[in-house]
Amino acid sequence: MNVIKSLLLVGFLFVTTVFANVNDENDEKENKEILNTLYEKVVVADIKRTLADIKSLKEAVVKKDEKKSKEYFAKLVNSWKSVETFYILGDINEDFIDTPRLLDIFHNGNEDITEQLDRAIKSKDEIRIVLFKNSLKSINALEYMLFSKDIKNTRENKITLAILNRITSHLTDIENEYISQKENFLKDLKKANAVTMNTIIQNTYKLKEWRVGDVIGLTKKYEDNPDNKRAEYFLSKNSANAIEAILNTYKNVLDNDSFKDYGDYLIKLTDGKEMKRLRDSLSKSLKLVKEIKNDDFSNSKELYENINIIHVVLFVEMLEDLSINAKILDADGD
Repeated sequence: MNVIKSLLLVGFLFVTTVFANVNDENDEKENKEILNTLYEKVVVADIKRTLADIKSLKEAVVKKDEKKSKEYFAKLVNSWKSVETFYILGDINEDFIDTPRLLDIFHNGNEDITEQLDRAIKSKDEIRIVLFKNSLKSINALEYMLFSKDIKNTRENKITLAILNRITSHLTDIENEYISQKENFLKDLKKANAVTMNTIIQNTYKLKEWRVGDVIGLTKKYEDNPDNKRAEYFLSKNSANAIEAILNTYKNVLDNDSFKDYGDYLIKLTDGKEMKRLRDSLSKSLKLVKEIKNDDFSNSKELYENINIIHVVLFVEMLEDLSINAKILDADGD
């Protein structure tokens, strides 16, 4: 088990312990209402939006409309990143733990899918045979086909549609399982709170390090060696779009303007200072990511710093505040 996975496992166990103590002393009805709202207005709404976007993209590819296909791919990236950012299904049903990695191979393996896709295009074999790997039917493979190949070409069009069909199948499975698992998620509030918190925490690390830090040369691995080509969707110039979608998902979960969100719940459990700091950094990050043009991250240090604040608040400060509160409640015998 690598260091990141070890930390996340320890973090999950710690979060579960914290909520086991705190949740007893809070209004369970309000807590359940907030979790239910997140499930319906974030989790289910995002997967439905993703399926609508991929349907539109597929229609454009069938018509061999390159311009529309690229436009709908940008929408798909945005909606898929929202689903991936707050993906709690694997913690509800272990059979779905690896599904995101079947859909998206960013930071998952070191293979060169471009060479393999090129061979698949040149091959005379059936498409189901040449696309034998999951990685060749991922959103990353789709990006390569749409932005490096010609979907007006019959073979390339068929391969692109085969990739779209596989992604659609995975997304449909996710939607169906989310719908069927809602009651199961809400029946154990302590676990539901732990899953919610842990999912948010682990994705802040990936956002900070993989999607920004690696690109601008602020991580240990790429220190003082910036390179925009490390960005998640460099080929299609959708990396900033992906980051904005991730940040907007955090906003929907932690700082929503239209309904009582999870940030409001965490404020009730703490003094609220750290959540205010997080929300301020989240707002700044959303403004800063909009300033990135053509996926040029050369002036994104301030964005990295604000995302780092979000990560530290969730991974360190918020958990510490919750732990202190839990200990006080436990000491009082409540």
